[in-house]
Amino acid sequence: MKAIRLPSKILKTLTKDRMHYPERLIVDTLSVVARFGVLIILYSYVFKINGGSINNTTFVTAAWSMFFYFSFMILGLRSISKYIMQDVKTGNVEVLFSKPISYMFYRFWWQIGLGLYSFIIITIVGGLSLYLAIGFPSTFTSSIFLFTVPFIFLGGVVLSLILYGIVGLLAFWIQDINPVFWIVDKAVMILGGSYLPVALFPLIMYKIALYSPFGASQFLTHSVYESWQVNWYELFSIQFFWIIILGFTLYLMFRGAKKKVSVNGG
Repeated sequence: MKAIRLPSKILKTLTKDRMHYPERLIVDTLSVVARFGVLIILYSYVFKINGGSINNTTFVTAAWSMFFYFSFMILGLRSISKYIMQDVKTGNVEVLFSKPISYMFYRFWWQIGLGLYSFIIITIVGGLSLYLAIGFPSTFTSSIFLFTVPFIFLGGVVLSLILYGIVGLLAFWIQDINPVFWIVDKAVMILGGSYLPVALFPLIMYKIALYSPFGASQFLTHSVYESWQVNWYELFSIQFFWIIILGFTLYLMFRGAKKKVSVNGG
């Protein structure tokens, strides 16, 4: 029961805090408008001069793919790396390790709670605005899309937390994880389809995005394409594979980290 109550309490507390102090929502909204807005204007022109289609992909489909990426990023799951590093540097990790809850379990839910309010508001308002501006891709009405998107989204959340959690745990062995974080984060950004939709990738780059954990964490951006109707199960399998492999890696690293920490003089 404690494992159920803790996430609920964290989410409620942080959501109420974000509602009372909306500065984070304002910053996140401006960030999405500044980045995604410029991209939409640029790509609308690019698609227009190419006859409305590039690599059999329409502007509407490409725009929604990029919107899914930026919407997902609003959750701020990537920041878990820096919070773990901060815990290690300040010694707060020793206090948290002594608590009767899993440190990583606590950190995962705390990270989700920090970005949940902004994610919900911006996704709803932004999605509605984008629909009114350019409409929906035809794939949105398919039963496969409606059934699979919630699961691929949850898989992306889990894989992102694990991936960035691994980077964060490196703080127990190296003083500054920022160089590693930068490499991983840029790989996720590029292979996730942030500024260039995955449908427009060169073949070799698309393969890397498909089979690497960096691209797999952003498979939500693939769900808008026609190909999703026939290869969704393959992408699910790849994502699940990386969750298992990296999840086990995280477990081993966490065990090693606990051995390096002296809790209550133990």
